[in-house]
Amino acid sequence: MKAIDLTGRERHLRAAMQAMSRIAARFARAGRRTLPFIVRRKSRLVPLGVSIVDGIGGAEQRLEPGVRMEVALEGKGGSAWGELGINAEGLAVILEGALGGSDSRGPTALGDEITPAQRALATRIARSLAEDLLGAVKEEVGIELELGGLRSVATGDPTEPRGADGLRVDCTFEGMPGTAFVSIIVSAEALEAAAHEQDEPPAQNGDPRVAHGLRDVDVDIVAELGRTTLGLRRVLALKVGEVLRLPTALDDSIDVLVAGIRKFQAVPVSSRGQVAIEIRGRHED
Repeated sequence: MKAIDLTGRERHLRAAMQAMSRIAARFARAGRRTLPFIVRRKSRLVPLGVSIVDGIGGAEQRLEPGVRMEVALEGKGGSAWGELGINAEGLAVILEGALGGSDSRGPTALGDEITPAQRALATRIARSLAEDLLGAVKEEVGIELELGGLRSVATGDPTEPRGADGLRVDCTFEGMPGTAFVSIIVSAEALEAAAHEQDEPPAQNGDPRVAHGLRDVDVDIVAELGRTTLGLRRVLALKVGEVLRLPTALDDSIDVLVAGIRKFQAVPVSSRGQVAIEIRGRHED
Protein backbone atom coordinates (compact mmCIF):
# COMPACT_ATOMS: atom_id res chain seq x y z
CA MET A 1 0.00 0.00 0.00
CA LYS A 2 1.43 3.38 -0.96
CA ALA A 3 0.96 6.80 0.58
CA ILE A 4 -1.76 9.00 -0.88
CA ASP A 5 -0.60 12.03 -2.86
CA LEU A 6 -2.80 14.77 -1.42
CA THR A 7 -2.01 17.16 -4.26
CA GLY A 8 -2.09 14.86 -7.29
CA ARG A 9 -3.27 11.26 -7.43
CA GLU A 10 -5.96 11.58 -4.77
CA ARG A 11 -7.37 14.69 -6.40
CA HIS A 12 -7.47 12.93 -9.77
CA LEU A 13 -9.36 9.99 -8.20
CA ARG A 14 -11.68 12.05 -6.01
CA ALA A 15 -14.88 10.82 -7.67
CA ALA A 16 -13.63 7.23 -7.63
CA MET A 17 -12.71 7.45 -3.93
CA GLN A 18 -16.16 8.78 -3.07
CA ALA A 19 -17.73 5.93 -5.03
CA MET A 20 -15.49 3.41 -3.25
CA SER A 21 -16.57 4.82 0.11
CA ARG A 22 -20.23 4.24 -0.81
CA ILE A 23 -19.43 0.72 -2.04
CA ALA A 24 -17.71 -0.08 1.26
CA ALA A 25 -20.67 1.20 3.28
CA ARG A 26 -23.11 -0.93 1.28
CA PHE A 27 -20.82 -3.97 1.54
CA ALA A 28 -20.54 -3.53 5.33
CA ARG A 29 -24.33 -3.42 5.70
CA ALA A 30 -24.66 -6.62 3.67
CA GLY A 31 -22.22 -8.27 6.09
CA ARG A 32 -24.97 -8.54 8.71
CA ARG A 33 -26.71 -11.11 6.52
CA THR A 34 -23.63 -13.00 5.38
CA LEU A 35 -22.06 -13.05 8.88
CA PRO A 36 -25.07 -13.30 11.21
CA PHE A 37 -22.85 -14.02 14.23
CA ILE A 38 -21.71 -10.37 14.31
CA VAL A 39 -25.31 -9.36 15.01
CA ARG A 40 -25.52 -11.84 17.90
CA ARG A 41 -22.32 -10.36 19.31
CA LYS A 42 -23.67 -6.82 18.88
CA SER A 43 -20.90 -6.03 16.43
CA ARG A 44 -20.74 -4.90 12.81
CA LEU A 45 -18.33 -4.38 9.95
CA VAL A 46 -16.97 -0.82 9.99
CA PRO A 47 -15.32 0.54 6.81
CA LEU A 48 -12.12 2.54 7.35
CA GLY A 49 -10.76 5.16 4.95
CA VAL A 50 -10.14 4.67 1.24
CA SER A 51 -6.49 4.19 0.24
CA ILE A 52 -4.71 3.73 -3.08
CA VAL A 53 -2.87 0.46 -3.70
CA ASP A 54 -0.27 0.06 -6.42
CA GLY A 55 -1.05 -2.84 -8.70
CA ILE A 56 -1.57 -5.23 -5.74
CA GLY A 57 2.03 -6.29 -5.39
CA GLY A 58 3.86 -8.51 -7.80
CA ALA A 59 7.19 -9.73 -6.45
CA GLU A 60 6.23 -8.90 -2.87
CA GLN A 61 5.45 -11.58 -0.29
CA ARG A 62 2.85 -11.85 2.44
CA LEU A 63 4.64 -11.14 5.70
CA GLU A 64 1.62 -11.31 8.01
CA PRO A 65 1.67 -14.58 10.00
CA GLY A 66 -1.13 -17.04 9.42
CA VAL A 67 -3.21 -18.10 6.45
CA ARG A 68 -5.62 -15.67 4.75
CA MET A 69 -8.19 -15.92 1.95
CA GLU A 70 -8.28 -14.00 -1.32
CA VAL A 71 -11.06 -13.89 -3.95
CA ALA A 72 -10.34 -12.35 -7.35
CA LEU A 73 -13.10 -10.47 -9.20
CA GLU A 74 -12.95 -10.05 -12.96
CA GLY A 75 -14.69 -7.55 -15.20
CA LYS A 76 -17.23 -8.66 -17.79
CA GLY A 77 -15.75 -7.64 -21.12
CA GLY A 78 -13.73 -4.74 -19.67
CA SER A 79 -10.65 -3.77 -17.71
CA ALA A 80 -12.43 -3.59 -14.35
CA TRP A 81 -11.23 -5.89 -11.59
CA GLY A 82 -11.53 -6.30 -7.86
CA GLU A 83 -10.39 -8.38 -4.92
CA LEU A 84 -11.73 -9.41 -1.55
CA GLY A 85 -9.34 -10.50 1.18
CA ILE A 86 -9.78 -11.83 4.71
CA ASN A 87 -6.70 -11.47 6.90
CA ALA A 88 -5.56 -14.23 9.28
CA GLU A 89 -7.31 -12.83 12.36
CA GLY A 90 -10.44 -12.08 10.35
CA LEU A 91 -10.51 -15.65 9.09
CA ALA A 92 -10.21 -16.94 12.67
CA VAL A 93 -13.04 -14.65 13.83
CA ILE A 94 -15.29 -15.75 10.95
CA LEU A 95 -14.65 -19.46 11.44
CA GLU A 96 -15.22 -19.33 15.20
CA GLY A 97 -18.34 -17.20 14.75
CA ALA A 98 -19.79 -19.45 12.06
CA LEU A 99 -19.23 -22.49 14.29
CA GLY A 100 -20.81 -20.80 17.32
CA GLY A 101 -17.55 -20.23 19.23
CA SER A 102 -17.21 -17.75 22.09
CA ASP A 103 -15.48 -14.41 21.64
CA SER A 104 -14.45 -14.02 25.28
CA ARG A 105 -10.76 -14.78 24.67
CA GLY A 106 -10.50 -13.58 21.12
CA PRO A 107 -9.96 -15.70 17.97
CA THR A 108 -7.70 -18.74 18.04
CA ALA A 109 -4.71 -18.46 15.71
CA LEU A 110 -4.89 -20.81 12.71
CA GLY A 111 -1.20 -20.81 11.75
CA ASP A 112 -0.12 -21.42 8.15
CA GLU A 113 -2.21 -24.57 7.74
CA ILE A 114 -5.94 -25.11 8.05
CA THR A 115 -7.92 -28.34 8.03
CA PRO A 116 -9.97 -29.39 4.99
CA ALA A 117 -13.18 -28.68 6.95
CA GLN A 118 -11.98 -25.19 7.87
CA ARG A 119 -10.94 -24.55 4.28
CA ALA A 120 -14.33 -25.62 2.93
CA LEU A 121 -16.20 -23.38 5.37
CA ALA A 122 -13.85 -20.45 4.78
CA THR A 123 -14.23 -20.84 1.01
CA ARG A 124 -18.02 -20.77 1.21
CA ILE A 125 -18.08 -17.67 3.42
CA ALA A 126 -15.44 -15.87 1.33
CA ARG A 127 -17.51 -16.48 -1.81
CA SER A 128 -20.63 -15.12 -0.09
CA LEU A 129 -18.76 -11.98 0.98
CA ALA A 130 -17.41 -11.60 -2.56
CA GLU A 131 -20.97 -11.79 -3.91
CA ASP A 132 -21.93 -9.00 -1.49
CA LEU A 133 -19.11 -6.93 -2.97
CA LEU A 134 -20.25 -7.71 -6.53
CA GLY A 135 -23.72 -6.45 -5.65
CA ALA A 136 -22.42 -3.32 -3.96
CA VAL A 137 -20.23 -2.38 -6.95
CA LYS A 138 -23.05 -2.95 -9.44
CA GLU A 139 -25.65 -1.03 -7.44
CA GLU A 140 -23.41 1.94 -6.67
CA VAL A 141 -21.55 2.48 -9.97
CA GLY A 142 -23.06 -0.01 -12.44
CA ILE A 143 -19.86 -2.02 -12.96
CA GLU A 144 -20.51 -5.74 -13.45
CA LEU A 145 -17.87 -8.04 -12.01
CA GLU A 146 -17.88 -11.80 -11.67
CA LEU A 147 -16.17 -14.23 -9.32
CA GLY A 148 -12.70 -15.32 -10.39
CA GLY A 149 -10.18 -17.49 -8.57
CA LEU A 150 -10.19 -18.11 -4.83
CA ARG A 151 -7.09 -19.13 -2.91
CA SER A 152 -5.64 -19.33 0.57
CA VAL A 153 -2.37 -17.47 1.10
CA ALA A 154 0.19 -18.41 3.77
CA THR A 155 3.13 -16.45 5.16
CA GLY A 156 5.77 -15.86 2.49
CA ASP A 157 3.54 -16.64 -0.50
CA PRO A 158 4.01 -14.17 -3.41
CA THR A 159 1.21 -11.81 -4.36
CA GLU A 160 -0.34 -11.78 -7.81
CA PRO A 161 0.23 -8.55 -9.81
CA ARG A 162 -2.66 -6.63 -11.33
CA GLY A 163 -0.70 -4.03 -13.26
CA ALA A 164 -3.04 -1.16 -12.37
CA ASP A 165 -3.86 0.90 -9.30
CA GLY A 166 -6.81 -0.02 -7.11
CA LEU A 167 -8.77 1.60 -4.30
CA ARG A 168 -8.87 -0.32 -1.02
CA VAL A 169 -11.03 -0.18 2.10
CA ASP A 170 -10.47 -2.36 5.18
CA CYS A 171 -13.67 -3.28 7.05
CA THR A 172 -12.94 -4.08 10.69
CA PHE A 173 -15.04 -6.04 13.18
CA GLU A 174 -16.27 -3.44 15.66
CA GLY A 175 -15.86 -4.34 19.32
CA MET A 176 -13.96 -7.58 18.69
CA PRO A 177 -10.39 -8.13 19.98
CA GLY A 178 -7.40 -8.09 17.67
CA THR A 179 -7.02 -6.60 14.20
CA ALA A 180 -9.43 -8.74 12.21
CA PHE A 181 -10.65 -7.21 8.94
CA VAL A 182 -12.05 -7.90 5.49
CA SER A 183 -10.38 -5.88 2.72
CA ILE A 184 -12.10 -4.92 -0.53
CA ILE A 185 -10.29 -3.52 -3.57
CA VAL A 186 -11.69 -2.26 -6.89
CA SER A 187 -9.88 -0.94 -9.96
CA ALA A 188 -9.31 2.81 -9.57
CA GLU A 189 -9.50 3.45 -13.31
CA ALA A 190 -12.82 1.63 -13.71
CA LEU A 191 -14.35 3.41 -10.70
CA GLU A 192 -13.22 6.82 -11.95
CA ALA A 193 -14.69 6.22 -15.40
CA ALA A 194 -17.98 4.96 -13.95
CA ALA A 195 -18.21 7.89 -11.54
CA HIS A 196 -17.71 10.43 -14.36
CA GLU A 197 -20.34 8.70 -16.49
CA GLN A 198 -22.87 9.00 -13.70
CA ASP A 199 -22.00 12.66 -13.10
CA GLU A 200 -22.44 13.70 -16.75
CA PRO A 201 -25.41 16.10 -17.01
CA PRO A 202 -28.26 14.91 -19.25
CA ALA A 203 -28.79 16.65 -22.56
CA GLN A 204 -31.38 19.43 -22.45
CA ASN A 205 -34.24 19.31 -24.88
CA GLY A 206 -36.49 22.20 -25.81
CA ASP A 207 -36.41 25.77 -24.54
CA PRO A 208 -33.78 26.11 -21.75
CA ARG A 209 -35.97 28.80 -20.12
CA VAL A 210 -38.51 26.09 -19.28
CA ALA A 211 -35.87 24.05 -17.46
CA HIS A 212 -34.73 27.17 -15.61
CA GLY A 213 -38.29 27.96 -14.54
CA LEU A 214 -38.87 24.43 -13.25
CA ARG A 215 -36.13 24.96 -10.66
CA ASP A 216 -38.48 27.19 -8.65
CA VAL A 217 -41.26 24.59 -8.45
CA ASP A 218 -41.80 23.19 -4.93
CA VAL A 219 -41.31 19.43 -4.63
CA ASP A 220 -42.24 17.27 -1.61
CA ILE A 221 -39.31 15.34 -0.14
CA VAL A 222 -40.09 12.44 2.21
CA ALA A 223 -37.56 10.48 4.26
CA GLU A 224 -39.13 7.05 4.73
CA LEU A 225 -38.02 5.25 7.89
CA GLY A 226 -39.82 2.06 6.90
CA ARG A 227 -43.11 0.46 5.96
CA THR A 228 -45.14 -2.32 7.49
CA THR A 229 -48.43 -4.02 6.65
CA LEU A 230 -51.23 -4.59 9.17
CA GLY A 231 -54.63 -6.21 8.83
CA LEU A 232 -57.69 -4.01 9.21
CA ARG A 233 -58.63 -5.75 12.49
CA ARG A 234 -55.18 -4.91 13.90
CA VAL A 235 -55.41 -1.30 12.73
CA LEU A 236 -58.82 -0.82 14.38
CA ALA A 237 -57.41 -2.24 17.63
CA LEU A 238 -54.43 0.12 17.84
CA LYS A 239 -54.14 2.10 21.05
CA VAL A 240 -51.99 4.98 22.23
CA GLY A 241 -48.60 3.72 23.40
CA GLU A 242 -48.45 0.65 21.17
CA VAL A 243 -45.22 0.07 19.21
CA LEU A 244 -45.16 -0.85 15.53
CA ARG A 245 -41.95 -2.62 14.59
CA LEU A 246 -40.44 -1.61 11.24
CA PRO A 247 -38.16 -3.87 9.15
CA THR A 248 -35.43 -1.19 9.23
CA ALA A 249 -32.40 -1.66 11.51
CA LEU A 250 -31.04 1.32 13.45
CA ASP A 251 -27.97 1.63 11.20
CA ASP A 252 -29.77 0.85 7.91
CA SER A 253 -29.99 3.47 5.22
CA ILE A 254 -33.44 4.93 4.51
CA ASP A 255 -35.11 5.91 1.25
CA VAL A 256 -35.60 9.55 0.32
CA LEU A 257 -38.59 10.10 -2.00
CA VAL A 258 -38.77 13.13 -4.27
CA ALA A 259 -42.30 13.74 -5.53
CA GLY A 260 -43.12 10.16 -4.51
CA ILE A 261 -40.19 8.59 -6.39
CA ARG A 262 -37.19 6.95 -4.66
CA LYS A 263 -34.19 9.10 -5.51
CA PHE A 264 -31.64 8.93 -2.69
CA GLN A 265 -30.37 6.83 0.19
CA ALA A 266 -29.68 8.53 3.50
CA VAL A 267 -29.09 7.92 7.20
CA PRO A 268 -30.84 9.69 10.10
CA VAL A 269 -28.68 12.24 11.94
CA SER A 270 -29.10 15.16 14.32
CA SER A 271 -28.44 18.74 13.21
CA ARG A 272 -28.71 21.68 15.62
CA GLY A 273 -31.11 19.81 17.85
CA GLN A 274 -33.39 18.68 15.02
CA VAL A 275 -33.83 15.33 13.30
CA ALA A 276 -32.14 15.44 9.90
CA ILE A 277 -30.91 13.10 7.17
CA GLU A 278 -27.51 12.81 5.50
CA ILE A 279 -27.59 11.82 1.81
CA ARG A 280 -25.25 8.84 1.23
CA GLY A 281 -26.15 7.60 -2.25
CA ARG A 282 -28.47 7.77 -5.24
CA HIS A 283 -31.05 5.25 -6.43
CA GLU A 284 -30.50 4.23 -10.02
CA ASP A 285 -33.97 2.81 -10.69
